Amino acid sequence: MGWSPRSAATALGLLGLACADDGPVAQTSTSTDSGSESAGSETFATATSTSESESDSGTDEAEPIPEQIERSVLVLLDGVPLQGAIVIQGGTGVVVHTDADGRALALIDTTIQGALVLMASDERARTKASEILVNDASEIVFELESIEPGDNEAYEFNPAGVPENPGTTAECGHCHQAFKDQWFGSPHRRSASNPVVQDIYAGVATALADQATCEAAGGQWWVGVVPGSDQLAPRCYIGTGALPDLNEACGDLAACDGVATSFGACADCHAPAIDGVVGGRDLHDAIGASFEGGVHCDLCHKVESIDLDGPAGVAGRLRLHRPVEPSPSPSVGPWKPLAFGPYADVPNPRMGASPRQHFLTAEFCSGCHQHDQAALVPGASLDLARWPDGVFPAHSTYEEWRAGPFFEIAPCSSCHMPADPTLGNGADLTADKLPMQGVALGWLRPPGATREHTWVGPRTPASGMLQLAAAIFIDKAVADGTLTTQITVRNAGAGHAIPTGEPLRSLVLFVQARCDGEVLTAIDGDVIPEFGGWLDRKPGPEDWSVWPGAAIGDVVRVVTEDGWVDYEGFGPFGDGSFDVTQKGLPRLRVVGQSRVISVNGDQVSFDVPLPVGDVAYRGRDGYFEAGEPLAAAAVAGAPGFGFARVLADENGMTMVPHHRAVDVVSDNRILPQQEWTSTHVFAASCVDPVVDAVLLHRPYPVALARERGWDDAQQIMVEVSK
Repeated sequence: MGWSPRSAATALGLLGLACADDGPVAQTSTSTDSGSESAGSETFATATSTSESESDSGTDEAEPIPEQIERSVLVLLDGVPLQGAIVIQGGTGVVVHTDADGRALALIDTTIQGALVLMASDERARTKASEILVNDASEIVFELESIEPGDNEAYEFNPAGVPENPGTTAECGHCHQAFKDQWFGSPHRRSASNPVVQDIYAGVATALADQATCEAAGGQWWVGVVPGSDQLAPRCYIGTGALPDLNEACGDLAACDGVATSFGACADCHAPAIDGVVGGRDLHDAIGASFEGGVHCDLCHKVESIDLDGPAGVAGRLRLHRPVEPSPSPSVGPWKPLAFGPYADVPNPRMGASPRQHFLTAEFCSGCHQHDQAALVPGASLDLARWPDGVFPAHSTYEEWRAGPFFEIAPCSSCHMPADPTLGNGADLTADKLPMQGVALGWLRPPGATREHTWVGPRTPASGMLQLAAAIFIDKAVADGTLTTQITVRNAGAGHAIPTGEPLRSLVLFVQARCDGEVLTAIDGDVIPEFGGWLDRKPGPEDWSVWPGAAIGDVVRVVTEDGWVDYEGFGPFGDGSFDVTQKGLPRLRVVGQSRVISVNGDQVSFDVPLPVGDVAYRGRDGYFEAGEPLAAAAVAGAPGFGFARVLADENGMTMVPHHRAVDVVSDNRILPQQEWTSTHVFAASCVDPVVDAVLLHRPYPVALARERGWDDAQQIMVEVSK
């Protein structure tokens, strides 16, 4: 059988050109070698079988092609027969493994649209491909070569690219455009450029953008590093920060930028793609792509393995392998292409792919979303009676999932990388391009296998992830003019605790009751804990008529202390290691509240006399004021409840950034499929009051957000009225 337009179309498909094909083809013998000179242009060495030029029929009529054919395969690794190698035909998903002699028998489906390609793959090598000759029954030999060990610090990460610009083949988004667009809007891209991260790192308030505003807030107008650049400019330094907290030699007369030598491992996860040495880098070293791109394609797909015993980030748990072999062609850069991914049928020499199963597991996410930390501030130490291993859980999303009901059932990607039904594979394959399947465009994946690279969560409100995570249930009863209501908050959808991740986050439950639109007075019941925020706090029996800094409209809420809240939290807060006092959450109950109606210096007057209690909190109205949440409202002591991992520093200050922490004071976050019920009592003026319950997700503590001028980013998770 001789050359035909259909076999030419297949060859062009392998070259990545736009050629259509609507059926099985008789093909010339073609194989890929990512180490050959042809790798840069994505061409393939071709050897024509003699059987193609010979015909016994003596006619021009082609013989029918069987729907299935068998081929014997031999896979060698560095010239030695390889047992257990994966042999797979593109587009079928059917895998066979080589035996002890390196051989396997592959059953070829000739009805696959596009190129008929067989591949051999092993974790120790780059995947290779060979075009299948329908009329050549000779054994197909794959000569794999071991990937040279070592991580190349001279390698420069490839950028992902930007939306609506195909870029060049040096950018991952040139071929993976949908993934690039999804990633561009994700929190992963903003992991280094996020101004909140940069503010906490350097101890600055970017929002205080001029000297007068800065100094009025108590800050210092010093010259420091402009994040993402090598430029210096005046900035507002205020409050705590990783650099000033961790570096005693910085002093108090200038910024620590450029002076600090201890960096808190922040960049190991927030800017892991800084070229050169990985791990222990200054976050200010992130310039250009490592700043703008944060956690990007080439970084993740250079992760060769996961070391669960290592620390978080690229210095430990994420084991990088940047290629050390010289490039076979200048067109692909100075180094031989290498990428790790979840599939064994990716032989494109421009990628140099090698399969790794960790991309399909939660262990990969644990690389940064599990962080056990020692005391970092010089001179600080942990209480080893509480934390005998010398570390406390700062971020424990992975272990929360692992201990929960979704372990081994639904990994992180199940929710945070939803299936993309519009794409057939990661190279934007669509139904109209199926005849072009091949080495360049790849092959159709099973439904659900192509997943969005969005990593949706609390910082992607349009995803609805927060709303899917929680549910609220209200029970109520009225007797003798008193309404008693129980509010149950359930972790209904998350595979980890809510909230999780960054320990500055919290959930705040607001509860109120109404009769004919009139808000009822709370007379007893649970209240929002201290981490709900307060502007000032005074224990009894101090003078509660003196409140420096008070303003008309402020609310002073009085509570009584009633022992400790016992709850089932994460780790020692739920496994029996801590008793109720060690769980650290005081039970506070409503006594009453008064509103400031006049201010004379530090002396204030109230609309009604303050009741007697154990603690008074000066704060502001919360969610129900004008029907909208107020920016960073200080609501400790209001009817409701709250859920948080509360970190404390060596001075006992709570809700601190984790680099300062020496203890987890309490952790009552709601674990997967678990729930918590709070009780609230109101004076009822009707027979059937309406109870309103609203659960808010807060990304930052009130005091810290106010100090740094951060935008109010709290979101409503659930609203229920009954």
